[in-house]
Amino acid sequence: MTDQLFHSFDSLPAGITVPEAFTYPFFYTPHPLVELASKELHKYLEISDLRHNFGLGKHTDLIEQGKMFGVLVVRSSDGTLGWLAAYSGNLQEEAQGYFVPPICDIHAAQSFYKEGEIELNTMSAEIKAKENDPLRLEAISNIEERLKEIKEHLRKGRADLKEAKKARQKYRETVAKVMSELELKRVQERLAQESIQGQVAFKHRSKSWITEQEKLEATLKEYTREIEEMKEVRRAKSNNLQREIFDHYVFLNAKGEERVLSQCFPGFDLRHPPSGSGDCAAPKLLQYAYQNGMSPVCMGEFWWGSAPVKEVRKHKYFYPSCTSRCRPILDHMLQGLTVEENPLLTFGKDKPMPVVYEDEDLVVVNKPAGLLSVPGVDIEDSALVRVKHMYPKATGAILLHRLDMSTSGLLMFTLNPKANKRMQRKFIKRQVNKTYIADIVGTLEEDEGIISLPLAPDYYDLPRQMVCHKTGKPSKTRWSVVERMEGITRLAMKPETGRTHQLRVHCAHSEGLGLPIVGDELYGVIRERLHLHAYKLEFQHPTTKELITITAPIPF
Repeated sequence: MTDQLFHSFDSLPAGITVPEAFTYPFFYTPHPLVELASKELHKYLEISDLRHNFGLGKHTDLIEQGKMFGVLVVRSSDGTLGWLAAYSGNLQEEAQGYFVPPICDIHAAQSFYKEGEIELNTMSAEIKAKENDPLRLEAISNIEERLKEIKEHLRKGRADLKEAKKARQKYRETVAKVMSELELKRVQERLAQESIQGQVAFKHRSKSWITEQEKLEATLKEYTREIEEMKEVRRAKSNNLQREIFDHYVFLNAKGEERVLSQCFPGFDLRHPPSGSGDCAAPKLLQYAYQNGMSPVCMGEFWWGSAPVKEVRKHKYFYPSCTSRCRPILDHMLQGLTVEENPLLTFGKDKPMPVVYEDEDLVVVNKPAGLLSVPGVDIEDSALVRVKHMYPKATGAILLHRLDMSTSGLLMFTLNPKANKRMQRKFIKRQVNKTYIADIVGTLEEDEGIISLPLAPDYYDLPRQMVCHKTGKPSKTRWSVVERMEGITRLAMKPETGRTHQLRVHCAHSEGLGLPIVGDELYGVIRERLHLHAYKLEFQHPTTKELITITAPIPF
């Protein structure tokens, strides 16, 4: 194979077999071939002098930014097994002759994008120059100053009318006590005449002010209109350029079919794809393989470098492909390949869900790992559906809280509206105490602590959550060490808030414990299951007022 971007394996250990189906990219355990290719890519990254600051001690003069890399194991047209490499987005210095090229190199010197970008930048400079023109700014300042003077004249005139009215009213009330009815009538007629005369005089004085005000405001609006028209023209050109970019991203699939970026995203005209769509590692790898007659075998993506401030990323850890940018594209690009079945579709299937507590008001089940709390888009089987089948006479909004699909343990439901209303109030007021057991990767020196981190959805990669001190919602977790084992620390965790993935992020994020939960496929390293279990519920019964404590055996 002469393609310089096709990398042969240094050596293949005996016993490694080629998978029968291609990797399901959104939930996978890296195949040994992927791990082997990744280690070879690690070696290259460690010795290469790419001018990019990954946060690993090189090029500290550049902006620090770790990067997602991907490897695609392929068979070449002559049957040779090898691999391709790619990175998501851009590097501060492109690596020549090693990584597959972008699907659309919009940043090439003579590209349509560069020409459009130059035009937009020129228009932006013209708008800025117009906005900052000293003569224009001086004229606007003079107009605004004169408008302030006119408004003050009008305000003072109206205030004088109000004061005169108050004075007449006070005089009328004073003389009414000492004057006869006839005298009072004459006074009232005189005061009414004074009121009319005052209003006419103000109207006469203000007429010229109001006329001048209208002319000045029209002139000021014209200054603004000119800028707005320039901005609108630039906005239209920017939108056209963005649409042209989308149409230049043409994706292949294994059948040889093409689809542009806009066709991959339903409702494109209402909401454009996230920025960077089409520039992730996975689409680049598949595109190059299809274009060069290579057959995809398996794939994986790993993080290289320091973690972003908000996200949970670990150096050399594998991660699934992102959902917002990649899923719509890969749904097309994987057509024609035999792909592994989505494990999530059958993850909780046929797993028992025992009832650990029940009475006329409540039922508490021990949800197995892999079972949804409520039905999903593609999965009907869930704890809620099972409880409804088990208790067909249950009424009202019977679900009280949720557990992640990967989390096992205690899940409470109510069987009638009155109990539901009372228990919902207890959950809202945080009168239901929940204790989780979690095994984290590593050894904690401290025995207990509190984690407070604001959490927000990562809309580019749902269901992942991130730490955001600007938009995140407050979340708080108390933890204590239960046991220290070889390379693992078992914790009892008590969340005081109920944010999505709260315990998982609080454990994995660098501002939390910095140690992911064992088996966390989103924030750590995937294993047979996530070692997070809803172990204990403590609450006052909604009807009997009895203090109830329920536990579920730890399954790991």
